[in-house]
Amino acid sequence: MINLLIKTGYPFVTFRYPHESEFINIVQNDREINTFRPEEMPDLSGFFLAPFDEGSRLPPVYIRHDLSYTWAPGHEGSGPVALQEPETTASHDPDIPGKKAYLKKIGEILSRIEQGQAEKVVLTRPEAVPLPEVFDFTAFFTTLHHQYPAAFIFLVYLPGRGIWAGATPEVLLNATGQYYETTALAGTLPLDESRSIPDWGSKELHEQQIVTDYILEELRRAGFRTVPNKGPHTVIAGGMAHLETTIRIARTGHPEDIARLLQALHPTPAICGYPQQAALEILRETELYDRQYYTGYLGPWNTRYPSRLYINIRSMQFLPGMRRALLYAGGGLTAASVPEKEWEETRLKMNTLLSVLEKMPNFTG
Repeated sequence: MINLLIKTGYPFVTFRYPHESEFINIVQNDREINTFRPEEMPDLSGFFLAPFDEGSRLPPVYIRHDLSYTWAPGHEGSGPVALQEPETTASHDPDIPGKKAYLKKIGEILSRIEQGQAEKVVLTRPEAVPLPEVFDFTAFFTTLHHQYPAAFIFLVYLPGRGIWAGATPEVLLNATGQYYETTALAGTLPLDESRSIPDWGSKELHEQQIVTDYILEELRRAGFRTVPNKGPHTVIAGGMAHLETTIRIARTGHPEDIARLLQALHPTPAICGYPQQAALEILRETELYDRQYYTGYLGPWNTRYPSRLYINIRSMQFLPGMRRALLYAGGGLTAASVPEKEWEETRLKMNTLLSVLEKMPNFTG
């Protein structure tokens, strides 16, 4: 099914809500790449995809809700998609730091945190993996479905811009009856072999509190009323455990609320840092690559399906026209961070998608 849609060349998305069994396709009936501004969202219908940083070279885009339908695993349809290897990859690949370079970046950021320039900074990195000559995207998505039932899984195809796919545990904005809901997701530890809930340490609890307090304060400044929080509680995503607090926001019925909420919430300390502007400045001077849609937000809005926006984490990018993909991961740095552990955390997070790729035919890694 997904392979066939890619071959048509029309923008589409396949996604599945957490703990559901049906796959949903939203397909556009032309090849145009549509851009949007958050204030336009109340009048638009489709699947939305926005970058992490307003300074990204890629704009916010959406796939119009021209056609949609559900399907289930086992209805594969067309065969695998042939991938091409271009003569040069320089225009697509970002600068990919090795372990030594990444640890140096961590050290630089920790020094700035110690100087009081920020309390938390979320450093990220990409890692390239080769792909086989043909790739079965339908089998890949089905494996994501079976492996990560509690995540929001997605595969977004944009002609000429490649494919983004992932299994994210983090809700940015959920439209319910009386409320909007957002989550403060911060504090991460790997699961042991028993997959039991870990004993949370002071670093993780502090990270969680930073994110929760920041979100509540930003919502208050924006004029929104919140009701008592639910949490923090532990959520499991792949081989990682996270601390999560659910925050409910009273709906006012004003169309401009969506834009105001996105302005207040994105990017959160969980994907950027705190204070926001100070963390962004440090990242622009240290990270030195365009995250594009990684750690941006995505999801369906104003369609026949529940309106929810998620943070684009635990994700990867299939580069356009290439036998290469980029895995992305990051971690929150605070004064208590240990560089070697932060590197290892990114490796564990990348394994969310790498472990799925390793199950694909002919994948050699």
